[in-house]
Amino acid sequence: MKTNRMSQVAVAGVLGIGLALAGCSGTSDDDAQESQAPAETQAADASEPSDEGSTDEAKTSDSKLFEDADLSKESPSTSAKDAVKTAQDKAKAKDGVLHAIELDYDSDDGKWEYDVKIMDGTTDHKVVIDADTGKVVRDESEDSDDKEKAIDLESPMTYDEAFDLAKKKGEGRLSGWKLEYDDGQREYQFDFDDKGTETEVTVNVESKKVTVD
Repeated sequence: MKTNRMSQVAVAGVLGIGLALAGCSGTSDDDAQESQAPAETQAADASEPSDEGSTDEAKTSDSKLFEDADLSKESPSTSAKDAVKTAQDKAKAKDGVLHAIELDYDSDDGKWEYDVKIMDGTTDHKVVIDADTGKVVRDESEDSDDKEKAIDLESPMTYDEAFDLAKKKGEGRLSGWKLEYDDGQREYQFDFDDKGTETEVTVNVESKKVTVD
């Protein structure tokens, strides 16, 4: 009898150990699966900034004007007003006379640029500004005794008003424009390019007279 009891105890012990091992094995698999889930989530999260970065770069690229852009349909990221303010700050000439602003494509620099001219006393500043980024490309200055008069982007004629008059005389894409004080008058000049044929249309902001060169 004692031998039978010992056998039964031994069998029970073996079964108990087997069940314990099985239980441990199940817990280990669950833990392994749980430990893998955060790693997969982290991998997915890690890929998201890269995708967002690519989207931002695409938007930045799309916002830039191509060399053959038509300014009557597209505009650079930096407005003419902002370009003037940047130029005044760079030249430290907020009280100077703004006498010219021009927007065109500079083939040497490979970008659209504003040329802003400010007369400060006897120093004539020309501040060149990247039309897409708004950053100063260079600041050139020279001594001058010219008596320049101020121009105004809003008065007595806005850009839109001047262009409405000019486009009746010009054909093709608008490849550049400027507003300046020249030869005793304030005028807008619009450059049109019709498949290689260039036309310059000038609009006097005071008399509203339109001439074609």
